[in-house]
Amino acid sequence: MTDIAFACACGTLKGVLHEVSPTSVCHLMCYCKDCRAFARHMGHAEALEPGGGSPIVQVLPARIEITEGAAQIACLRLSPKGLHRWYAACCKTPLANTPGSARIPVAGMWRPLFDRTDAFGPVVAYGFTKAALPGGPRKDRGLSRMLGGLLKRSLAAYLNGTARQSPFFDATGAPVVAPQVISKEARKAAYAD
Repeated sequence: MTDIAFACACGTLKGVLHEVSPTSVCHLMCYCKDCRAFARHMGHAEALEPGGGSPIVQVLPARIEITEGAAQIACLRLSPKGLHRWYAACCKTPLANTPGSARIPVAGMWRPLFDRTDAFGPVVAYGFTKAALPGGPRKDRGLSRMLGGLLKRSLAAYLNGTARQSPFFDATGAPVVAPQVISKEARKAAYAD
Protein backbone atom coordinates (compact mmCIF):
# COMPACT_ATOMS: atom_id res chain seq x y z
CA MET A 1 0.00 0.00 0.00
CA THR A 2 1.08 3.54 -0.65
CA ASP A 3 0.07 7.12 0.17
CA ILE A 4 -0.98 9.40 -2.69
CA ALA A 5 -1.13 13.20 -2.62
CA PHE A 6 -4.06 15.16 -4.00
CA ALA A 7 -4.88 18.82 -4.52
CA CYS A 8 -7.62 21.07 -5.82
CA ALA A 9 -7.12 22.75 -9.20
CA CYS A 10 -5.55 25.92 -7.75
CA GLY A 11 -3.48 24.07 -5.13
CA THR A 12 -4.92 25.83 -2.09
CA LEU A 13 -6.41 22.64 -0.64
CA LYS A 14 -4.03 19.68 -0.42
CA GLY A 15 -4.13 16.30 1.17
CA VAL A 16 -3.04 12.69 1.24
CA LEU A 17 -5.01 9.52 0.68
CA HIS A 18 -3.39 6.89 2.89
CA GLU A 19 -2.91 3.15 2.36
CA VAL A 20 -3.92 2.98 -1.28
CA SER A 21 -4.02 -0.23 -3.28
CA PRO A 22 -6.49 -1.73 -5.74
CA THR A 23 -7.98 -3.73 -2.84
CA SER A 24 -8.32 -0.78 -0.45
CA VAL A 25 -10.29 1.38 -2.92
CA CYS A 26 -12.81 0.90 -5.72
CA HIS A 27 -11.91 2.67 -8.95
CA LEU A 28 -15.17 3.32 -10.75
CA MET A 29 -16.94 5.36 -13.39
CA CYS A 30 -20.36 6.79 -12.52
CA TYR A 31 -22.65 7.86 -15.35
CA CYS A 32 -25.54 9.09 -13.21
CA LYS A 33 -27.04 12.47 -14.02
CA ASP A 34 -26.35 13.75 -10.50
CA CYS A 35 -22.57 13.26 -10.64
CA ARG A 36 -22.48 14.80 -14.11
CA ALA A 37 -24.60 17.74 -12.92
CA PHE A 38 -22.25 18.31 -9.97
CA ALA A 39 -19.19 18.48 -12.26
CA ARG A 40 -21.05 20.82 -14.60
CA HIS A 41 -22.27 23.06 -11.74
CA MET A 42 -18.72 23.31 -10.37
CA GLY A 43 -17.34 24.25 -13.80
CA HIS A 44 -15.30 21.06 -14.18
CA ALA A 45 -17.26 19.23 -16.89
CA GLU A 46 -14.06 18.98 -18.96
CA ALA A 47 -12.84 16.31 -16.53
CA LEU A 48 -15.75 13.99 -17.32
CA GLU A 49 -14.98 10.87 -19.34
CA PRO A 50 -16.56 10.17 -22.76
CA GLY A 51 -20.27 9.62 -22.33
CA GLY A 52 -20.34 11.91 -19.30
CA GLY A 53 -18.73 9.51 -16.82
CA SER A 54 -17.51 10.86 -13.50
CA PRO A 55 -14.15 9.28 -12.55
CA ILE A 56 -14.42 8.30 -8.89
CA VAL A 57 -12.32 6.44 -6.35
CA GLN A 58 -14.43 5.02 -3.53
CA VAL A 59 -12.46 5.13 -0.27
CA LEU A 60 -12.80 5.00 3.49
CA PRO A 61 -13.08 8.60 4.76
CA ALA A 62 -10.65 7.84 7.62
CA ARG A 63 -7.89 7.45 5.03
CA ILE A 64 -8.36 11.01 3.72
CA GLU A 65 -6.12 13.58 5.37
CA ILE A 66 -6.41 17.27 4.49
CA THR A 67 -2.93 18.75 5.01
CA GLU A 68 -3.50 22.32 3.78
CA GLY A 69 -6.51 24.54 3.10
CA ALA A 70 -9.12 22.73 5.21
CA ALA A 71 -10.91 26.08 5.58
CA GLN A 72 -11.76 25.81 1.86
CA ILE A 73 -13.96 22.72 2.34
CA ALA A 74 -17.50 23.50 1.21
CA CYS A 75 -20.56 21.34 0.61
CA LEU A 76 -23.64 21.41 -1.55
CA ARG A 77 -26.58 19.19 -2.29
CA LEU A 78 -28.32 19.02 -5.63
CA SER A 79 -31.62 18.44 -3.83
CA PRO A 80 -32.72 18.55 -0.18
CA LYS A 81 -32.18 14.78 0.17
CA GLY A 82 -29.22 14.44 -2.20
CA LEU A 83 -25.71 13.28 -1.41
CA HIS A 84 -23.32 15.64 0.32
CA ARG A 85 -21.07 16.86 -2.48
CA TRP A 86 -17.87 18.32 -1.10
CA TYR A 87 -15.69 20.75 -3.01
CA ALA A 88 -12.87 23.27 -2.59
CA ALA A 89 -14.47 26.73 -2.38
CA CYS A 90 -11.30 28.41 -3.68
CA CYS A 91 -11.63 27.00 -7.21
CA LYS A 92 -14.80 24.88 -7.05
CA THR A 93 -12.90 21.65 -7.55
CA PRO A 94 -15.02 18.61 -6.62
CA LEU A 95 -13.51 16.68 -3.71
CA ALA A 96 -15.86 13.82 -2.80
CA ASN A 97 -19.42 12.61 -2.49
CA THR A 98 -20.64 11.18 0.79
CA PRO A 99 -23.95 10.08 2.28
CA GLY A 100 -25.48 12.64 4.62
CA SER A 101 -24.25 10.76 7.68
CA ALA A 102 -20.85 9.85 9.07
CA ARG A 103 -22.33 6.48 10.03
CA ILE A 104 -21.74 5.15 6.54
CA PRO A 105 -17.95 5.07 6.01
CA VAL A 106 -17.64 5.82 2.31
CA ALA A 107 -16.44 8.72 0.21
CA GLY A 108 -16.36 8.81 -3.57
CA MET A 109 -13.32 10.98 -4.29
CA TRP A 110 -12.98 12.86 -7.57
CA ARG A 111 -10.12 11.11 -9.41
CA PRO A 112 -8.85 14.27 -11.20
CA LEU A 113 -7.62 15.48 -7.77
CA PHE A 114 -4.76 12.99 -8.05
CA ASP A 115 -1.70 13.41 -10.28
CA ARG A 116 -0.89 9.75 -9.82
CA THR A 117 -3.61 7.13 -10.29
CA ASP A 118 -1.71 3.89 -10.98
CA ALA A 119 -2.12 2.66 -7.38
CA PHE A 120 -5.91 2.60 -7.83
CA GLY A 121 -5.65 -0.12 -10.46
CA PRO A 122 -7.95 -0.14 -13.49
CA VAL A 123 -11.56 0.98 -13.43
CA VAL A 124 -13.48 -2.06 -12.13
CA ALA A 125 -17.06 -0.76 -12.04
CA TYR A 126 -19.29 1.19 -14.42
CA GLY A 127 -22.57 2.34 -12.93
CA PHE A 128 -25.78 4.05 -14.03
CA THR A 129 -24.80 3.55 -17.66
CA LYS A 130 -28.42 3.91 -18.82
CA ALA A 131 -27.96 7.64 -18.10
CA ALA A 132 -24.72 7.85 -20.12
CA LEU A 133 -24.48 10.37 -22.92
CA PRO A 134 -23.67 9.19 -26.47
CA GLY A 135 -20.23 7.59 -26.52
CA GLY A 136 -20.61 6.04 -23.09
CA PRO A 137 -21.19 2.39 -22.18
CA ARG A 138 -24.71 1.04 -22.16
CA LYS A 139 -24.33 -1.77 -19.64
CA ASP A 140 -23.42 -1.61 -15.95
CA ARG A 141 -20.42 -3.70 -14.98
CA GLY A 142 -18.67 -4.64 -11.75
CA LEU A 143 -21.36 -3.37 -9.37
CA SER A 144 -21.42 -6.53 -7.26
CA ARG A 145 -17.64 -6.26 -6.88
CA MET A 146 -18.03 -2.60 -5.88
CA LEU A 147 -20.72 -3.36 -3.29
CA GLY A 148 -18.83 -6.34 -1.91
CA GLY A 149 -15.70 -4.25 -1.49
CA LEU A 150 -17.69 -1.46 0.15
CA LEU A 151 -19.20 -3.87 2.67
CA LYS A 152 -15.84 -5.45 3.43
CA ARG A 153 -14.08 -2.09 3.90
CA SER A 154 -16.96 -0.71 6.00
CA LEU A 155 -16.98 -3.72 8.29
CA ALA A 156 -13.21 -3.47 8.76
CA ALA A 157 -13.58 0.24 9.61
CA TYR A 158 -16.20 -0.53 12.25
CA LEU A 159 -14.07 -3.29 13.73
CA ASN A 160 -10.95 -1.12 13.97
CA GLY A 161 -12.82 1.95 15.25
CA THR A 162 -12.22 4.26 12.28
CA ALA A 163 -15.69 4.12 10.71
CA ARG A 164 -16.71 7.61 11.81
CA GLN A 165 -13.40 9.34 11.18
CA SER A 166 -13.74 11.77 8.28
CA PRO A 167 -12.46 15.16 7.20
CA PHE A 168 -16.05 16.00 6.22
CA PHE A 169 -17.82 15.27 9.53
CA ASP A 170 -16.87 16.29 13.06
CA ALA A 171 -16.65 14.04 16.12
CA THR A 172 -20.42 14.34 16.71
CA GLY A 173 -21.17 13.24 13.14
CA ALA A 174 -22.23 16.69 11.94
CA PRO A 175 -20.93 18.06 8.61
CA VAL A 176 -17.88 20.31 9.11
CA VAL A 177 -19.73 22.97 7.07
CA ALA A 178 -23.45 23.32 6.48
CA PRO A 179 -24.45 21.93 3.07
CA GLN A 180 -26.19 24.39 0.77
CA VAL A 181 -28.94 23.17 -1.57
CA ILE A 182 -28.52 24.71 -5.02
CA SER A 183 -31.32 26.85 -6.42
CA LYS A 184 -33.92 25.48 -8.84
CA GLU A 185 -32.42 27.65 -11.59
CA ALA A 186 -28.89 26.38 -10.96
CA ARG A 187 -30.20 22.82 -10.79
CA LYS A 188 -31.96 23.17 -14.15
CA ALA A 189 -28.75 24.48 -15.75
CA ALA A 190 -26.61 21.75 -14.19
CA TYR A 191 -28.87 18.99 -15.51
CA ALA A 192 -29.10 20.36 -19.06
CA ASP A 193 -27.51 17.61 -21.19
